[in-house]
Amino acid sequence: MALQASKEGIWDWDLVEKSIYYSPRVYRFLGYRKDEMPHLFEDRKEHMDEESVTLVDEALRRVIQEGEDLFAVEAKVKTAKWGWKWFRVRGTPVRDNLGKVIRIGGSLIDISKRMVAERELAEERHLVKTLLDNIPMNVYFKDDRSRFVMANLSTAKKMGLESPEELLGKSDADFFEEEHACRAREDEVRIMLSKKGFTDQTEHEKWEGSPDTWVKTTKHPWIGQGGEVKGTYGVTSDISELVRTRNEQEQIATQLDLQNKTMEEERQLMRLVIDSVPLNVYFKNRDHQFLIANQAVTEWFGYKNPEDLYDKSDRDIFSDAHWQQAEEDEKGIMETGEPMVGLIERETWRGKSDTWVLTSKYPWRNSDGEVVGTFGVSSDVSDLMRAQRKLENLAETFEDKNRDMAAELKLAREVQLALLPEKFPTFSSGDRVVKFERLYQPTVDLTGEFFELIPLGPDKVGFLICEVVGQGVRSALIVSMLRGLIEKEIGSSGDAGAFLTGLNLGMSHLLVESGLGIRATAFYGVIDLKAFEIQLSVAGHVNPIAVFEDGVRQLVPPEKANGPALGVMEDTEYDSIVASLNGLRRMICFTSGVKEARDDHGEEFGMTRLLDTVERGGDLPKVMERVAQAVGDFSLTDEYRKAICLLAWDLTS
Repeated sequence: MALQASKEGIWDWDLVEKSIYYSPRVYRFLGYRKDEMPHLFEDRKEHMDEESVTLVDEALRRVIQEGEDLFAVEAKVKTAKWGWKWFRVRGTPVRDNLGKVIRIGGSLIDISKRMVAERELAEERHLVKTLLDNIPMNVYFKDDRSRFVMANLSTAKKMGLESPEELLGKSDADFFEEEHACRAREDEVRIMLSKKGFTDQTEHEKWEGSPDTWVKTTKHPWIGQGGEVKGTYGVTSDISELVRTRNEQEQIATQLDLQNKTMEEERQLMRLVIDSVPLNVYFKNRDHQFLIANQAVTEWFGYKNPEDLYDKSDRDIFSDAHWQQAEEDEKGIMETGEPMVGLIERETWRGKSDTWVLTSKYPWRNSDGEVVGTFGVSSDVSDLMRAQRKLENLAETFEDKNRDMAAELKLAREVQLALLPEKFPTFSSGDRVVKFERLYQPTVDLTGEFFELIPLGPDKVGFLICEVVGQGVRSALIVSMLRGLIEKEIGSSGDAGAFLTGLNLGMSHLLVESGLGIRATAFYGVIDLKAFEIQLSVAGHVNPIAVFEDGVRQLVPPEKANGPALGVMEDTEYDSIVASLNGLRRMICFTSGVKEARDDHGEEFGMTRLLDTVERGGDLPKVMERVAQAVGDFSLTDEYRKAICLLAWDLTS
């Protein structure tokens, strides 16, 4: 009963008779019927990968030859229906009077999700490290004794070291003068005790044997998942050259406190760093015209929407002297391929006061490596150059901007929801009829989930469910891009693999060269009622639930029909699988928010609960409402709830 409650399978291997017993759960794990089930241990070379075979050999040697009392491995096993999966295998030997092992009995449980999660976590850590090592700012984390536990490459080089690893375990006392190191330690102790940090504060750094420097710094408490204070983290940018040109250092420090927006704490480290760096971002073609711009730079130039800026250039905005110098700089970048990084640039406008920005400009290359223009990032440092600006005016400006942004986000959400189809047509061939239903419950203003039907004839239809990782304006922008790409790829929509390949190529062209770490998952299928077949292809998306005549289970297409998320690798060629519709009565596709919703203890809703909810049956709309209700009841607070997006169909024949 205890093993059944733990959802583990049971096995009992008789080494004398060379026979083995499996509990029903083992058959379910591996997808075999009882009469098809192989002997996993004696025939391990046929059903396990090479590394797992070596691990099993060694574990058996320790039990049989060295007398150990625990047989334990984590093996990769080829199942009958779902390809390769990971299992944790544990066993206890039984010995005769002479100490010879005659039986080994134990348990087996599926740990594939954990292994996949560990690999995804490793990839996410690599992405965060790549971002941290290339961002033009110093980023670091310290423990409760003010010792560095993580830092980017920029921070290590600032300290005179070659790599971040050399910095770990050291503190400010190893680099700065004693007075400065003690003051920094006092600040960090105060932040940890109060759980309150500070934003955009000017620090005067005094080094041992090196000239003084100044930085614009933000420090906050590092809070663990359990709410405990683990240390502090900080983001700094060097402003030494700018500060040295000013005589009133105290006045500069006051204005620096008003420079940036309040940093929001996010659970993921990459999101935390990105949200701490407010930047203006734009792309220009070889004729110096704006082709892409974010909302920040659009408003900086006095426009409301990014589209209002497109096809314009600096000639339409700045004075003659300024745009002529800007175009000269951009020509040099395109000719040499060398960027201009970390420059203080004075902007002289037509009809308004001068401003100053901290700017970096780079060559913009296409997928073939050709320079097709330039792109740049900049941040406003005008307050450092105009000390007389009043705090009240700045606060009023920010309030107006926030109201405008809130109104625009509300409008954007209304437009986004309006683009989702309310009703679907019915497709039929003779007495074969397929009918689609949808359910969508977003949790924030702008989200990245959407679905589409692509009619391919009265008896043939393509269906797509897609999820852009993340939320907010960026994910909504990618959704708009994908909708445009769907229209472009409509000619290949009858071939599931070719359709996803086209979407991936188009999305990669838009995103890869910009350096944005954005990806989208997708599940695409084509139903052909005349041939009575279904064609499927997956791009990193969670697999749907299928209702067959003999039961309900999660559909797991073979490995060849599974590819990475869209926008990850430009040259990915997606394949597909074609299967008969015989026995298939219903399919429910969904996004990650359904399965990954968590309760206030952090437990995931999971596939088992989802299967149990669907298995109760009933009319399709009622089943979908029941799923949404179950997820909502499980995640009672918005803190742990994600958007619910369902696309489903029933087949009658």
